[in-house]
Amino acid sequence: MEPSLFDGDVLLVRRPGRQLRRGDVVVVSVSDRSKGRWQVKRVVGLPEDFVSFECGLLFINGEHHPELYLGGLPANIGTRSRSWAVGLDECMVLGDNRAHSTDSRDWGPIPLAHITGVAAIRLWPLKAGRPLLFR
Repeated sequence: MEPSLFDGDVLLVRRPGRQLRRGDVVVVSVSDRSKGRWQVKRVVGLPEDFVSFECGLLFINGEHHPELYLGGLPANIGTRSRSWAVGLDECMVLGDNRAHSTDSRDWGPIPLAHITGVAAIRLWPLKAGRPLLFR
């Protein structure tokens, strides 16, 4: 999730009791999809959204979605166009370090039931210039 999060960062995570919002940082249960049990990802597509990459840029429902949290990293590697229709009980999640992330670009939309937590605050480390609060 670099540049937003780094190995060793400690997060306070709450249960996903409220409706997810685009941009939320979430913990995803992916034990059947990868070697790890949980991964931290960012929600980009909500239920019934149409998510696409065109010329390396992220579009949601046909509108370009700028991702300032990427810190200048590209939204997608390459120029190949890809798209997904997100189902009623699904969402699209992406890692912030797109060049080194396994996420919904590989899996497709994931069931909302696979969201096990939503990051609320970064507890450690305390560093200037890195936001502590998540939405």
